[in-house]
Amino acid sequence: MTRLSHTFDLAPADRETVDRIVAGLYEVAGACRFDGRGWLLPPDEEDLAPLIARAGELGLIDVRERAERLARREAAATELREGSPGPERREALKALASRPGLQLQTGRHLQERAHYLVAELSPEGIPIEPGDDEAKGWSSTGVTVTSWDSWGRAAVEYAMPDTVGTGDAPVTWGAVSHDGAAGTLDWTLDIRLPGRGARLRSASASLHLDLDAWYAALEDGPVPPVHLTATHAMARVEGWVNATSTPLGRWSVEAVLDVRGRGLYKPFVAAALWATRTSFRRRDARIRREGADEPTVADQLEQAARSWDAVVRSAPEIPALLTELARILARAHRP
Repeated sequence: MTRLSHTFDLAPADRETVDRIVAGLYEVAGACRFDGRGWLLPPDEEDLAPLIARAGELGLIDVRERAERLARREAAATELREGSPGPERREALKALASRPGLQLQTGRHLQERAHYLVAELSPEGIPIEPGDDEAKGWSSTGVTVTSWDSWGRAAVEYAMPDTVGTGDAPVTWGAVSHDGAAGTLDWTLDIRLPGRGARLRSASASLHLDLDAWYAALEDGPVPPVHLTATHAMARVEGWVNATSTPLGRWSVEAVLDVRGRGLYKPFVAAALWATRTSFRRRDARIRREGADEPTVADQLEQAARSWDAVVRSAPEIPALLTELARILARAHRP
């Protein structure tokens, strides 16, 4: 058995603000509009620019990184249109020029049995299909709404690749469910990779988050409000989070990951985990010894805590930003 744990010292997030953010996300989802082929209409960049700038001022997004990413995408699209790159260069440019797309394929938006396709689109708006058969399981995702009530239960099922109506088995599938009344979020995942040895190529995982239990734990003690399980033929993984309130009013959040080998695989799993931990420790020791410009694991965890604190400081502004984004999406029009 190997147990990994870390305790974060985090700024507290107000429950009412969290609820307003969740409501704002539902508002954004409901505001989406689609063209005649079912593709999501993107918001107008001129309308979006002030919103992006404000989110950048609040530290919610990296405006410079976003601008650089868009510039790289446009440059790649231009080279594809005007140049004649070789096969390898063309594939690399396709990846750079691609953009995410969402297509409503059947049903009405956010109604029960509505089915969507999530895909990477070429500059011409065509879904990109990888040529490698092993990669096709990740080329597109089908999402089906099974229920949608922003004040009650909203749930979707997903499958990669999208296999609805084909009779084929997906490589990855699962479901996400949010119960607004109960304050819970559940996520399940199953993977079965193609090829021989199905038992070793299969795995499953589930995550449960109870928001009511989270805030209750801050007052009543360490009742784990977040629970994760993952199962494979070789190992079982269990994770949980304990949240308590400190005398200074901050959150002390302990994240624990417990990994256990199964059956004959126990010594192999233990050896692999030991080797992995040793490798990380040696890498961090080398970075500290040489003063290398690389973050250690401790640095990355500290940065994660700082990022959380930055988001919490800006959290009261997020509902208004989401409402404005919903307004912009609702005004999106066909080019």
